[in-house]
Order: sequence, then C-alpha cells, then structure tokens
Amino acid sequence: MDASSERTNLASNITGLKQHSRNALFFIFSFWLLNQVAYLFEVSEGISIFYPPSGFAMLLIYLFGAKYLPVYLVAIILGGLPQRDVFNYSLEMLNPDLRQFFIYGTAGIALGHLNPEKQTLSAKFYYTLILIFIITALLSSAVFVMSSNSMESTLSAQWREQVPLFFVGNLTGALTALPLFIFFLYFKSHGCKTTKLTLYRDILKPDKLIAFLIIITLSFLVVSLGKFSENYSSYYYLILIPIIWTAVKWGLGIGLMYAFIGNLFTLSFYVLFGYSYHGMLEVQLIFAMSIISTVLIGLVHEQKDIFYEKSIYDELTGLANMRLFKSLSASMIANAERNNETVALLFVDIDGFKTINDTFGHKAGDQALERIGKLLKNSLRDADFVARYGGDEFIIQLNGGISEKDAEVVASSIIKTISKPFHFDNGSATIGASIGISVYPKDGTDVDTLISKADKAMYAAKKSGKNCFRLFRQQPRHYAGRHL
Repeated sequence: MDASSERTNLASNITGLKQHSRNALFFIFSFWLLNQVAYLFEVSEGISIFYPPSGFAMLLIYLFGAKYLPVYLVAIILGGLPQRDVFNYSLEMLNPDLRQFFIYGTAGIALGHLNPEKQTLSAKFYYTLILIFIITALLSSAVFVMSSNSMESTLSAQWREQVPLFFVGNLTGALTALPLFIFFLYFKSHGCKTTKLTLYRDILKPDKLIAFLIIITLSFLVVSLGKFSENYSSYYYLILIPIIWTAVKWGLGIGLMYAFIGNLFTLSFYVLFGYSYHGMLEVQLIFAMSIISTVLIGLVHEQKDIFYEKSIYDELTGLANMRLFKSLSASMIANAERNNETVALLFVDIDGFKTINDTFGHKAGDQALERIGKLLKNSLRDADFVARYGGDEFIIQLNGGISEKDAEVVASSIIKTISKPFHFDNGSATIGASIGISVYPKDGTDVDTLISKADKAMYAAKKSGKNCFRLFRQQPRHYAGRHL
C-alpha cells in the first residue's frame, strides 16, 4: 500500500470515528432528555405513564446499527441522572436496565433486518413498527412482573393496578417517540437550513397555526371539564377530532406532530391541575389510539399521494410521464393560442444507448437514463418542461413565444451536453442524440399532431447520420462541437 492510500484510509477512519462519537453523544443526550420528560409523569417508583426513551432508543439502534448497543447501555445507566444514584449502582438497579437494554435493543436490530433499506416512508415500515412497539411493551411488562413479584404465585392488588399502567405507558411512550424520530431523520438528511425553511414554509402557515391553537385550547378545556366533573377521560375523546382531521388533511408528518403536541399538552395540563390516577389507563389508551389512528390515516393519505405521483411521473428519472406531459402541453398550447405565440416540441432519441445496456448492463443503462433526465431538465428554462416518452426517448416542450431559431439553439445545446462521456464503475461510453422539432401552429395545433411530426423529424435526423437535429420538412443539421 502506498503512502497516499494510507493517508486516505487514515482520514476515512478519523472521519468515521468523529461521526460515531457525534452519534453516540446524541444518543446519550436524547435518551437522558426523554428520561427527564418521563420522570414528570412518574406515578410510582419505576413506573411512568409516559415513557418515550426506550422507543426512541430502539429506533436509533435501527438507524445506526448494532454497534451502538454499548452506547445504548451507557445511555440507560446515565439516563437516570440526577434522580438515580448511579454512583452506588446495585443489582436492584441493573435488572430493569438489562430488561430495557435487551428487549428494545433486540427490537431495533430486528427492525433493521425487516427493513434493511431504511425505507421509512413505506407503509410496511410503519405497520411493522406498530407491531414491534406492542410486542416490546408486552414483553417489557411481562419481565417487569416476573422480576417484581418475588416468589408469590399470584399478583398482588398493587401489581394488578400497576402492570396495565406500565404496559400502556411503555406503548404510549414508544408511539410518541415516532414523530420525534421522523423529525430527527428529516433534520439529519436535510440539514438545519432546509429544516428551518420547511418549518417556515409548511408548518407556520395560518391554517396550520389555527389548527395548533385549536388543539392546545381543546387540551386545556378537556382537562378543565374533567377536573370539574371528575370524569376527565371521557372528555379526552374530544381531542381525537382535530388530531385525526390534521392527518386526513395534511398527511402523516403533520398528523403525527399534532398528535404528539395535543396529547403531551393534555397530559401536562392534567399534571399541572393536580390529578388522581383514577381513569389514567383509559387516558393512556386514548393517547395510544390517537397516535395509531394518525399513522393509519396518514399512511392512506401518503400512499394516495405516492400512487398519484407514480401515475404522472416516470419512476426511474422523476420526469413527467406522457399523461402529465399531454395535460401540461394542451394547457400551454391553449395559452399560446390566446397570446398569439409559438410553441416548439423536441423529440429526443438517445443514440448508442443500446451499447451501454449490452456492454455495462441494465443497471448502468438506468443510471445513464437518470443522468440524461437531469441533463435535459437542467438545459431548460422554468417555462419549459420535459417528459420521458418511453425507453430512451424524451420529449420537450419550449413555451413562451419560442422561435424556430431558439428551438435549434436548445437542440444543439442538448446534443453537445449529452455527447460528453458517461462514466460507470466498469468503464465509460459516449452517446449522442437525434432530435426532431415541430412548431405550433405551423406544424400542428394539438399536442398529438406536434408529437407525431417531431417524431418523424427525429427519424429523418437519425437516418441522416445521427447526433443531429431536424426541423419538420427541413434538412438535418449536424452537431459540429458548437452551437449551430
């Protein structure tokens, strides 16, 4: 190994170590912070009606991998500070820590195996996650009972009361960790700047702020009514209405955020008003039900949007498909007719694409098509649009009073851009493009006619030697390394 390779490996190792350290610190700090929240809702020693740290840690193990299990164990031990005397650590403290470590750590690894591609926007991920949350809460409760019941064969009245609270507290906390985890994922993948822009652009809108205020106000009212009537849990059902409505209207992300905010504020008001533990189990179940309902309704909303996007966009390149293209084209042609403007259509066929598939494989071919799609999109103005016609063919519409000369310049620029070498893992290849051009209204007054004539012009250009463009009824113009 030469010196440069050694330096590269050393730099890579240092970068990996820094990233691991940052992740570990975040893991420990976030676990400790969520523990402090859980302590606010502690009903007796070791039992909280709202315990999100374990669920969040499970999701971090899923995201970061099994190598962070030692970090998780450290987080559990330190997470009790300052309430727990960790400096006099004992076997009595170790048992619940090991229970939490093994159950939720194993669940995080299992979730990673069930969803190895980290497709957190898939319905399968959320359905699996809800099931794992329920199983881990049940297992955690069962181990809690076995370790706390000493040698008695039956549960005492105390445990009969506390075990359901323990189970639903773990389930509710784990479900509530989900919106926190989704927010963390978004922040991690998009960065601080984009997260802030999204917050201002999508969250701090008047309609969403009004919904937020309605949920907070309703949280206060249901607790107030419950305090006076001593039937708090019955009024709690009211908060489901705006929470579910947000999921129906804005989808999974916003719905989860509002479910988290609404339930947390309601429980917080309940604590501040001075509550008894009577009816708390029902309150927790409503809490869990609101999160699960939001996930299921939000998934329907998201899947509907995904299905719609797939119906109008090409899955490989992300460009419009012909269904969307024809709709947009018809609209822009109607606009051009009103304004007495011209519109140009470019039919682009990639020369030499079959060689890439035959030489480097279909994966390389897909990579080339993705890159071509981006190159074509970047070659256009905001007023123009491009679609994938099918296979290695694309179609472009130039709007806004475009002239034939303008269309020629664009075609020449596209050929020049696409003619640069494409590099793959196992080699490189050079391709070209044959382009046919039709113009509205000279060559046709509807999109189908313009596409047909641009297609004919493209085939005429291809027959004349490829890597050139041709206007309908005109001679082909070859690319010679400069704009024509």
